[in-house]
Amino acid sequence: MCIRARPWTGGDALSATPLATAHALLASLPVVACFLVALSGNAAQIQALLRLWLWVAVAQAALGLLQLGGFEALYFGMDGAEPVIGSYASKNTYANLLAMAVPLAVLGLWGAAGRQRRSGRERRSSWWGALALLTLLAAALASTSRTGIATALLVALLALALLAPAHDSAAGGRSGWLRRLGLPALALGLLAVALFMGGLDWVERFDAERLAEADALRALTREATWQGALAFWPLGSGLGSYAWVFPRFQSPEVGAYLLDLAHNDYLQVLMETGALGLIAMALALALMGRRALQLFSAGRGTWSSADRLAVACGLGLLATLLHAWVDYPFRIPANAMLAAFLLGVFLRQPVTSADDPQKVKSRTYV
Repeated sequence: MCIRARPWTGGDALSATPLATAHALLASLPVVACFLVALSGNAAQIQALLRLWLWVAVAQAALGLLQLGGFEALYFGMDGAEPVIGSYASKNTYANLLAMAVPLAVLGLWGAAGRQRRSGRERRSSWWGALALLTLLAAALASTSRTGIATALLVALLALALLAPAHDSAAGGRSGWLRRLGLPALALGLLAVALFMGGLDWVERFDAERLAEADALRALTREATWQGALAFWPLGSGLGSYAWVFPRFQSPEVGAYLLDLAHNDYLQVLMETGALGLIAMALALALMGRRALQLFSAGRGTWSSADRLAVACGLGLLATLLHAWVDYPFRIPANAMLAAFLLGVFLRQPVTSADDPQKVKSRTYV
């Protein structure tokens, strides 16, 4: 199908909708603030804020599981709401929040970052981490969001594989039996319990015919958004202008639907911000790639607690980066703020200790 894009006649204006662009810039300030806080905070502050994010997500997951009981009051007046959405309006963005928090729960399963291994404290941390992980996975499955389920399970398995301590000095404690049990058995056990708690309604959502049918509308929207990006190149239509300028590119096959979001954050950014957005996305990708290479070239056995924390945040961010290809998580303030915070923590650069140059350089964060 060919979608003919009409040329932009907005003159030399930097935005087709200046007021919408101004609102979008103001709305981005909390997101930028979260990113800067993650970069500038000290280690204790970062860990405290990440624990807060984690328990907010667990509270959302618990609310979603309670909604399975059909209590109308738990939907806060939302008409025609999906069965499990927490306090969100969409099950997809709800499941994305849960997926971002999953690696943080896995990190808690192995003991919170930066804590000393002392008697019962680590044991309680491990049990709370397991409970948080099960709650998050169960709610993600119950949401029936295909992308949310896929990304949550993906980052859960990656986190279980990457964040398990390479050396366990407390072999006689709870962490000792977790290690002896083995990652494959632990992963299968967690998923089995999560499946039982969340139900099996989500399985039908992965039927091949339903997948193709669901993607058909989004494919048309992606093609039309690409045509819009070409028409507004290189300046873009202006941040926040998508809902106002997209109808001129909308395919007739889409019908009378009012599409105010592209269901692909990357294409929407490209259409709204043009070359500047493309450069920003490329720069962010380069920085993330550099940090990932830095972590994995050093070897998992050399990771400090701060490195493991960065890996957990990177995996949480990965869930949103994947989800953004078929949805709009970066357009939801809570999700965008958490993603920005995870990005900031992931990009924090280690500093080397100069106390004794003969010793192996230790990596910490300031």
